[in-house]
Amino acid sequence: MTTYQVSAGEAILRSLKSNGVDYLFINPGSDFAPIIETYAKSGADIIPEAVTAAHENVVVSMAHGYYLATGKMAAAAVHVNVGLANAAMGLLNAHADDIPIFMMSGRNPLTEGQRMGSRHTPIQYGQEMFDQTGIVREAVKWDYELRYAENAADLVSRGAAIACMEPEGSVYLSLPREPLCELTDMPSAPAQVAPDITHPNPNAITKAAATLANAKNPLIICSRGDEAGEVSAEIQAIATENAIAVSEVFVTRNVLPTDFRNGVGGNVAAHLPKADAVLVVDASVAWIEAKASPAPDAEVIHLGPDPLFTRIPVRGYKTTQAIACNTLAGLRALRQALPGRADPARQAEIEARHETFRTRMTSKIEEGSRGLANKPWIAKCISDVLGDGVVIAERGGPLPLYRVDGPNRWFGNTQAGGLGWGLPAALGYQLADREKLVVAVIGDGSYMFANPMACHQVAAAQQLPLLTVILNNGSWDAVRISTLDIYPEGAASKANHVPMVPFQPTPVYGQIAAASGCHAETVERAEDLPGALARALEVIKTERRQAVLDVKIGMDDGEK
Repeated sequence: MTTYQVSAGEAILRSLKSNGVDYLFINPGSDFAPIIETYAKSGADIIPEAVTAAHENVVVSMAHGYYLATGKMAAAAVHVNVGLANAAMGLLNAHADDIPIFMMSGRNPLTEGQRMGSRHTPIQYGQEMFDQTGIVREAVKWDYELRYAENAADLVSRGAAIACMEPEGSVYLSLPREPLCELTDMPSAPAQVAPDITHPNPNAITKAAATLANAKNPLIICSRGDEAGEVSAEIQAIATENAIAVSEVFVTRNVLPTDFRNGVGGNVAAHLPKADAVLVVDASVAWIEAKASPAPDAEVIHLGPDPLFTRIPVRGYKTTQAIACNTLAGLRALRQALPGRADPARQAEIEARHETFRTRMTSKIEEGSRGLANKPWIAKCISDVLGDGVVIAERGGPLPLYRVDGPNRWFGNTQAGGLGWGLPAALGYQLADREKLVVAVIGDGSYMFANPMACHQVAAAQQLPLLTVILNNGSWDAVRISTLDIYPEGAASKANHVPMVPFQPTPVYGQIAAASGCHAETVERAEDLPGALARALEVIKTERRQAVLDVKIGMDDGEK
């Protein structure tokens, strides 16, 4: 019987699809001829849908945002070492928040002869490296290089299974052009699948429940949830049923609704030293040791797929108990083991803390509602029109400034801090749900780092009606805040302008956006923002095209 053969490039695409990958975000190069040929002849039902973008960071960050919307891994592909270098920052962001992306790049042809796919141009000498994978090796869970066409599909299957195994994370496959061109058998079903979720040790759960139940002042710390919102539901239930305060810190995927009565805010330094039992729920950065630490006799329980976050070399948080398990499975078991008896006096005290926290978060709205806007006013205006939409924020003001009525309504940049994440991540989210209002709220520096021409072009090409709100203070404000934090009385604090912080002249960002058909407005006065938002939303609703608001703001006091 004759076996139908395909190129290794086609085998990889078919295997990605059979392993659950529906989208391939790609910035192609000369190394991808078999991939391009496959798209020219194949239907979208057997290979992932391709989304082309004009910069590699956009490609990776769109895959990141797509996962935030769906909980499904996407693939990303870029050109050899130079493309991989541009993609590295996006992978570092994904790595910091355990986002699975199946990353691929071309690899310079290795042969100089007549083999199909061998070197034909001068750049294929200049782009050769001894260890191309070294560019991203620390940002992925698994990496390998395709060597023979016959195991192309199985490598994809293995990489996909490892990426989706908890804790999830990106993987990388390097694709030299010669084996990518070779023929191999048509791939069949996936060779491997990710293992089932891990459940906690029952004895560990019993011990943790006793610690929390016997505590006088317990505290839960969290910073991200799951795409279905079930982690949020369990944390809220545990906190309410047992009168436990919850501090949502350094948030990347919001867990709590704004009005949750046991939520005491992200200023963990105000709560941690007083707690005698702390439950850290899958939070890589639970507090800053230089600013706060647990009481010497406090019990500190870390729970999650990797409770010690072994990908971080230095993370010296106190840990009296570490429970390795699927986060949701661990929380469900813990809830069942807890007594579920809320102390009324403690609950009243927690609710008072909640009210104090909310009052502080709304205290500066009025002063930013006239003249030069501030972040609290902008967050209020966006919250007023958000409905069931979502906010993707990068230097767009911290979560507590916004009003959200459930989990997964606000997404922030990861602790890796690679700038230029917010706008393309919002595009990836919008691609997954074209009908949902998606608002990218980003600082002007982050906007420039995002390669906005590439972002607006792909939004136009894919007809993504994204709303982008640029917070424009003409400076690298995070750099200023960091400098003044270390030298509060230094020379920089007394200068008219902190050196290297302002960038002048400020570009007219609306003109950049308008080049790709965006509705664009510049908002000079805070009182004009509600009207500008209304006009932008009307364009999104009736014309289904993207809109950009360039909002002038004052300098920040810092994000907490």
